[in-house]
Amino acid sequence: MLDLVTHDQASPRSPAVHLVGGRTLSYGDVARLVAEAEQALRHNGKALVLCAGDRDLPTVVAYLAALRLGHTVAFLPASHEILSLYRPEFVLPAPGGGNPADSDYEPVDRAIGAAKLFRRRAAEPAGDVFPETALLLATSGTTASPKTVRLSYGALAGNSAAVTRALGITAAERAPTTLPITRAYGLSVVNSHLLAGASIVLGDGSPLALATWDHLARAGATSFAAVPTTYAAFGPAHANLLERTRIRTMTQAGARLGDELTLRLARVMERRRGRFVPMYGQTEATSRIACLDPADLPDHLGSVGVAVPGGTITIEEARAHDRAVPGEGAVHYRGPGVMLGYATGRDDLRRGAEVDVLDTGDLGYLRDGRLYLTGRTKRIVKVLGVRTSLDDLEHLVERPDHPAAVIGGDDVVYLFGAGDAAVHEGQRRRLAEVLGVPGRHVVVRHVDRLPQTSGGKVDYRALAAAVDTGEVGRWS
Repeated sequence: MLDLVTHDQASPRSPAVHLVGGRTLSYGDVARLVAEAEQALRHNGKALVLCAGDRDLPTVVAYLAALRLGHTVAFLPASHEILSLYRPEFVLPAPGGGNPADSDYEPVDRAIGAAKLFRRRAAEPAGDVFPETALLLATSGTTASPKTVRLSYGALAGNSAAVTRALGITAAERAPTTLPITRAYGLSVVNSHLLAGASIVLGDGSPLALATWDHLARAGATSFAAVPTTYAAFGPAHANLLERTRIRTMTQAGARLGDELTLRLARVMERRRGRFVPMYGQTEATSRIACLDPADLPDHLGSVGVAVPGGTITIEEARAHDRAVPGEGAVHYRGPGVMLGYATGRDDLRRGAEVDVLDTGDLGYLRDGRLYLTGRTKRIVKVLGVRTSLDDLEHLVERPDHPAAVIGGDDVVYLFGAGDAAVHEGQRRRLAEVLGVPGRHVVVRHVDRLPQTSGGKVDYRALAAAVDTGEVGRWS
C-alpha cells in the first residue's frame, strides 16, 4: 500500500487540493473523502480499480483510496475491449461517461463524491494479481491500446521521493495539474507534491487557456509543468499572465525542447528569480529518469541532466562504426521506478518483476556525467508527449492498393502515400483522431512510389531525409 494523504509530511490542516471556483480542501478533508471511498472499494482480496476519468476530484480520491487499500489502479478508458481484457473489479467512469460498456457491472451503493462507482458481478479469484502491483499506465497513444506498464508500490514511492528530492519540493509548493494524470509525467506531479505535504491545484483546462491561468493565479500556483508544444505556443500574452502568478518553477519533459526555446524560458524564469528545469522520463520508469540543474544552463544546453537520486544511467555503446557521436549508444537506467513489466490483459497481472535494468529504447551519450539524447533505437516516437509506435500507425491504415509509410518528426507524424490522394487524406484524419492530436500534427506527403532498401523493405532513412530536405521527387 501507499499512503499519500495521512503520512508524516501531511499536516491535517495544510492545504492539499485547490479546486476551480476557489474551494480548498485540507489534508484532513481529503483524508475523510478517501476514507469514505475506501468503504466503497472494500473487496475480499486485492482488486483492480479502473479509473476512466482525469483531473477531477472523484478520480483523484478513488486513486488515493485504492493505493491505501493495496489495490491496483488502472488509468484506462472503460471501453468494452479494455473491460473484457482486464476484467477490473471496480470501474469509476469518466465524469458524464455513463455506465461501463459491459453488462457485467452493477452500481455500488456508495458513490465516490458525485461519481457512480460500479462493481463487477462475477468477482475474480483472490490472489490473481501480483501483490506489489500498484498501477497500470498505458504505454501507447495509438488505438487506446490495451498494452500497459505494470508499476509496483515500491516504484511509485521511490520515484516520487526521487522527484521530490531532485526538485527540492517542500510543503509550501502548489502544483497545478496542467498535464493529464493518466500519463506518467502528470501523475508524477501529483504524487511527488502530495508525498512532500505540498498541495495540487486541480483543474482540467488547457495549459494555454486564459481561464486556466486565472485559476493558477487565484490558487497561488508556484510551479508549471508542460510538454514542448505548450512551451512553443507560450507567447507574450502568456508571459503577461505569468507575471500575475507566484510561479517560480517550470519543468519540461515529453520530448526534446529546442535549444533556443530552452534558453528563452530559462531567461524568463531567471528574471523572476525562478528556474526552468528540463527533465527526461518514461512510463516504464514510473516517471522521471533525469533532471538538469538550472545552473547548468547554458553550459550544458541540450542535456537532460543527471539521473534522479538513487538512479544510474549507463550507455551500451553501439557496435556500428557510423555513430554520429563518440560514445553514443543505447540508454539504460537502473533505479527507483523501473517497471515490473508489461501487460496486455488480466492474466499478465499474475507476473512479478521481470525487469532489472531498463533499456529505454533511446540513443544518447554521457558527457561530464550528464545525459544527452540523440534519437530512438526503435520506431517509437513521442507526439505531444505520448509515446507512439509508428508501426502500429502503419498497420492501422494499411491498404495493399494504397501503399503508405509513416515516420515521425518533432511532434509531427508524416504519412507518405503512393495511392489515391483522397484515400491518404482520410488516413491522415484517422491517424490524427486516433492519436488525439490536432490535424496539423499529421502531414501527408504524396509520392509516386515508396523508396525501398536493397532488401525490398521501405527505406525509412530516405523518407526521414526527405522530410529534412523537402525533396521527394527523386522516387517519382
